Amino acid sequence: MSYRKLAFANGERFGRMEGSEYIASFFAIEIILKIIKKYKVTSILELGLGIGSISDTVLKYASQKKIPITYVGTEKNEFCLNALKQNVEQYEKLQVYPELKDVKGQQFDFVIIDGYDDSMHQIVANCKKHAIIFVEGDRKVQTQKVLEVFPNAKHVNIITLKKFKTPSGASKYAGGGQLIFTNPTIGMKMYWFKEKALTYIKRKFRNYELRD
Repeated sequence: MSYRKLAFANGERFGRMEGSEYIASFFAIEIILKIIKKYKVTSILELGLGIGSISDTVLKYASQKKIPITYVGTEKNEFCLNALKQNVEQYEKLQVYPELKDVKGQQFDFVIIDGYDDSMHQIVANCKKHAIIFVEGDRKVQTQKVLEVFPNAKHVNIITLKKFKTPSGASKYAGGGQLIFTNPTIGMKMYWFKEKALTYIKRKFRNYELRD
């Protein structure tokens, strides 16, 4: 199964679960899987595991593609901690900590931020030299904190023209997120530039659609 089909299928699965109002969009999960594939990610830290929509999808993808991924996440909400055990089919592969400050002596290729952590300013210690960070959705506070501690970072807001139907029957864009290259290589800068151009074009199209 392609990463796009997997992201959509698992998004639908989690969309029927209790607590689904707070899960990542299928498009955000699609971005995450794309980054894992493109940059050969083998170690992931997720801040805010929630009910497991991202971690379950990533672990399934890694299993399908035979990628040896280390997956560490933070979560301290009791409902979410219980839900993770039920929802994440490969739960035994998760290393779960209450907060970022509890994740010591480990560095990661890829950090996914899907919540808020009071110790987020310490994220530098958990990032490898060319780590990539993805902030799910439009979390301005978290994005700003990351950019403050990585002054050389390249940041792009990735959006989509894909839509889905809400329970009311209205069409809504499928979400996205903030992609941050903490210390970008030349190749990463080229990817960032391409995504910046695509976002510019998509925003033009969205604005045109609103005026139409």
